[in-house]
Amino acid sequence: MGQREAESDGIEIREAESGDVEGIRNVALESLRASYADILDEEVVETAVENWYGEESMDAELAEEGMLYLVAVAGDEVVGFSQNLVAEGDGTILWLHVDPDNRDKNVGTTLLNHTLATLSERGVDRIAAEVLAENEAGCTFYEANGFEKASEREREIGDETFVENVYVHEGRAKFEAREFDGQTLYVNWAESERGSDAPFYAAYSDDEGEDLYGWFCSNCGSFDTAMDSMERLECNDCGNQKKPVRWDASYL
Repeated sequence: MGQREAESDGIEIREAESGDVEGIRNVALESLRASYADILDEEVVETAVENWYGEESMDAELAEEGMLYLVAVAGDEVVGFSQNLVAEGDGTILWLHVDPDNRDKNVGTTLLNHTLATLSERGVDRIAAEVLAENEAGCTFYEANGFEKASEREREIGDETFVENVYVHEGRAKFEAREFDGQTLYVNWAESERGSDAPFYAAYSDDEGEDLYGWFCSNCGSFDTAMDSMERLECNDCGNQKKPVRWDASYL
């Protein structure tokens, strides 16, 4: 399958390229600092990032069969990425990092949905994700997005031993069928709009993505949304609203 690109709300999700390495490394460093400052020593974090995301390591990983990096890009800046291992129908999200300054902008949720859709398109039936148990925000993030804890194991980091949770997800097709008002609609998890509370996803009347029905509110699970002539989008059930992006004419 060729590279699939997706743009939503000024955020582009695409496969990583060699020019993204510095951005990936910076995001990993700041994300690990924010998530594990109370758990891991700064030296451990810096050493890990240099070893994992150094130029030589990344050049090898980007060329490695079965390794998939997806980056979330705003303008020319990498603001998030997922690092994924694909092997014989199974997939593992090794890391999903978002720059701390962008964590309140639904970048993580959008990136995760694109990751799930991409892995499913590549024939992955079961997707695992690994998170240190002490990273409560990370565990909550996966649980809120349909992952279930399957097991836990010990992980040696530096001179200490930590518990790591393993979560599983049965995969997500690009188009997921859902029933609404006596009809079947197809949510496209690769086409989203940024919302004030959670992303909106395009909903189609067909599974080919040709007949747009409207938008699915992921905040409350409703298809009861409205868009006016200026493309202002709002959920009639929970009030979630499309947030403006740079130079969004409907908000000027």
